[in-house]
Amino acid sequence: MNRVELKQRAKESLKGNYGKYIGTYFLYVLLTGGIAALLNLLLKYAGLDENISTLIVGILEIVAAALLSLGYLSFSVKIARKQEVSYKEIFSKTSLWFTFIAVSLLIYVFTFLWALLLIIPGIIASYSYAMSNYIILDNPDIDPLEAIRKSKEMMKGHKFELFTLHLSFLGWAILGVFTLGILYFWLIPYIDVTVANFYDTLKESSK
Repeated sequence: MNRVELKQRAKESLKGNYGKYIGTYFLYVLLTGGIAALLNLLLKYAGLDENISTLIVGILEIVAAALLSLGYLSFSVKIARKQEVSYKEIFSKTSLWFTFIAVSLLIYVFTFLWALLLIIPGIIASYSYAMSNYIILDNPDIDPLEAIRKSKEMMKGHKFELFTLHLSFLGWAILGVFTLGILYFWLIPYIDVTVANFYDTLKESSK
């Protein structure tokens, strides 16, 4: 897996699309976290018990993530594939909410069980399951366990490659802190589309 090539392809896909991507990302963050944070403040101001307000906000965040996360991922994938896409894409996968929740819970349980052995096995396991949601996008009718199984199969021999790909963005992430987060407007799309390219490359090689 050539990291330089994956990143170059991401840059080419993002040309002319950065504004669209940043706008879509902000909409996604607002709908999955921003509104929940505002509701939390309102509930506290209204004097509602803190435990109850935390529970309500937590449920809202889970529901929003279930409805929109695959749509946001689909937006990234379509940008990587140089397909025409708009911010409306984040609302396009709401019918897959159950599959997303099921896969997320299974990954959490499996990763937790591996982490009980040691931290490193838990990290390795998380990379084995990393392509599960991408697989769901391309196979909407797939069973959650089958999506995880396919991800494990796809990632055999490639977990360290994805780890080093993530690690290659660390310097930019640290630098972003010193720019008061401004650099992340460029970095987040860059990472998302590069990882989508990683998935597409694995998909092609596994045919």
